[in-house]
Amino acid sequence: MERIKELIPVKIIKKHNSLTDGYIPKTPKQVLPDRLLNALYYKYEQEGEVFTISLKELKSLLGLPKEKDDERIYNAISTLQAPIRIRNFHYQGKEVEWFSAPFLCRAIKWKSRRNEIEFHIDPMIIEAIKQKAGYTPLDLAICNQFKTKYGLKLYEMYRRYANLPNHRSDVSSADTGVVYKSLEELNFMFGTKYRSPSKLLAMKETKTKPPINRGLEEIERVTGERISCFYDKENRIFIFSWQKDREFRYPNPLCIIPTKSIEPFAIWYTEHFADKVQDKQGYFYKIIEKIRSHTLSNIEKYYVLYLLNIGKDPKKCFDSKINKFTC
Repeated sequence: MERIKELIPVKIIKKHNSLTDGYIPKTPKQVLPDRLLNALYYKYEQEGEVFTISLKELKSLLGLPKEKDDERIYNAISTLQAPIRIRNFHYQGKEVEWFSAPFLCRAIKWKSRRNEIEFHIDPMIIEAIKQKAGYTPLDLAICNQFKTKYGLKLYEMYRRYANLPNHRSDVSSADTGVVYKSLEELNFMFGTKYRSPSKLLAMKETKTKPPINRGLEEIERVTGERISCFYDKENRIFIFSWQKDREFRYPNPLCIIPTKSIEPFAIWYTEHFADKVQDKQGYFYKIIEKIRSHTLSNIEKYYVLYLLNIGKDPKKCFDSKINKFTC
């Protein structure tokens, strides 16, 4: 099992909350610049303020290994050079009240190295980030599955507040997560300019789903996490909430394996049934997709074997009422 884990390292970034809460301008439908920000932040954590990366590796980090249109990436790089605003920090012995600069100050593709791009991260941005507390752990593989900016930004918000106290005396922080956002804060996060709450959130079925509805549906599809939202008219605030530490979570209605068990099961399956497979990493990801979509042949049989292998009773782990495994 350890051998398989080494083949499929999880790429986690500790994204500073000034970046998680900020936005990237231009059309809010663009999600690629946000994914690029996550990928470059991952490389910065590994290599520092200046690093070179091949187009092949960059596409892999973006979750686009088969992308042929390099212009999409170049356009995302240009978009990412929009300013980020940070307040109240020190730089070279001076106090900074307000600061605006792009996270990515330069990107260079030299003629002598046409398949590589050299990136330069603004050192003053880095200094500000070092002085500010607060990071959000994000898995690049999960972030890259989001197709809309709304889903990705709401997921980053959720990950930031997932385990923090909800600051409500009438709701237990141990059971329920709660976060409040104003219309202005959500517009800032999405890069939108809506004036009416109904343009962001619909409480009834509509032909065209507003950003929050689309984003929360995508989060459930990608991660299995269910987040609710309603608009408090009296206080003029959006209230997001979710159940903490639910025992049974599934990525979608078809899947019969709990989300928390999908990767361990896929690792076990790959280790036992992929001896002749050369690309074990690619095979592993295909197995995960088949588990999620319930298209893996004889999945019930193999999952029972997996449960027995880890010392669990398959009968106690199956709920006949919902026809799903619960552990």
